[in-house]
Amino acid sequence: MRVIQTKDYEEMSKQAFNVIFNVINKNENAVINTTTGASYDDVFNLLVESINNNKLSIKNAIVMNLDEYIADRDKSFTVYTYMQEKFYSRIKTQPKLVELLDGSVSDLQSEIIRYNEVLKKFPRDLQILGLGVNGHLGANEPGTSFNSRLFCADSEESTIESTIRYHHLSRKEAPTKMFTLGLADIMEAKEILLTASGERKAKAVKAALEGPINVNCPASILRAHPNVTFIIDYAAASLLEKDYHNPPVLKP
Repeated sequence: MRVIQTKDYEEMSKQAFNVIFNVINKNENAVINTTTGASYDDVFNLLVESINNNKLSIKNAIVMNLDEYIADRDKSFTVYTYMQEKFYSRIKTQPKLVELLDGSVSDLQSEIIRYNEVLKKFPRDLQILGLGVNGHLGANEPGTSFNSRLFCADSEESTIESTIRYHHLSRKEAPTKMFTLGLADIMEAKEILLTASGERKAKAVKAALEGPINVNCPASILRAHPNVTFIIDYAAASLLEKDYHNPPVLKP
């Protein structure tokens, strides 16, 4: 695992953007599976700017998503809404194909079957992840088997609280279930990008990097993957005992 420490969120976002830029730039038909949320707000801004200024072409790219809440698609907190507002509505050139999970369907199992076919058809060049305060990846909460595959998960209270905070929801409005790629699905990507920012993530970062590799911290499994870039700011790295001095990621 390549660990890069940055001084702050802004620099973390630039480094994460460079990873994504390089993958798309070197793969003519790049398949990108992304997450959403605060960790990637600025990354999407940088992607929009780069695409609209003709510095990055995504016309041959395939873009998918890691997860989706079980809710009507037009709710303010859904992955669908995030991707439309933060990315697709803002770029002048669209990807060749966009594949999103649909959490509004009545038959959840049929949607899982459909999206599994999408995953099989388009092997991922890059899997983009955020890190939950309890070490979760997507909706793979602590205790989830490392062999998990795309499923409908119940969110832990800490995850629900993060959703409430980020989307300014009431407890009653907050979703409690979501589709998510399983940990085994995540590990099948050729390359993985993970970011974490702020003191709230420090315990999870320490568990992911320096704790035992077990289901108590789902993110710890990433240490078994051959090509992971983990970008953290100084606040998120504040509890680490080891020093990590990997060089920054440069655009080609």
